[in-house]
Amino acid sequence: MGYCGYPERMGQSAPELPADTLVSAVDNARRGVVTHITIKGERVGAIVSGSTLAMSQLLAALLTSEMAASALPAVLPAAFPWASSLPDEHLKAFAGELREAVVAESPQRVETVLVDWQAVAEVRAGERST
Repeated sequence: MGYCGYPERMGQSAPELPADTLVSAVDNARRGVVTHITIKGERVGAIVSGSTLAMSQLLAALLTSEMAASALPAVLPAAFPWASSLPDEHLKAFAGELREAVVAESPQRVETVLVDWQAVAEVRAGERST
């Protein structure tokens, strides 16, 4: 068996999942949403729990409030440690773009904003070249 339980050679069949794992996945799907996410450039299916969806909806609602949104630049480095290398004006711009993407309920935009700003932060920190 190879990395993370995958067969070492792709020609081999994947092992069968225990019935309780499948039942659990079905139960999770009932309480949430089956969606697709991108991991290292590969699109994979995922089950998003109802509680995760509720947190997302709460965040979107909070960010429509100017008062809540005004706190976003200050908390970004706690949520995304790589953002600590960004100066205040960059944090404000990052917060504005992230807020727009979250309020628009656009996961693709959120992902783009995060990837783009992480690249900026890594360049500023000297971890990546342009």
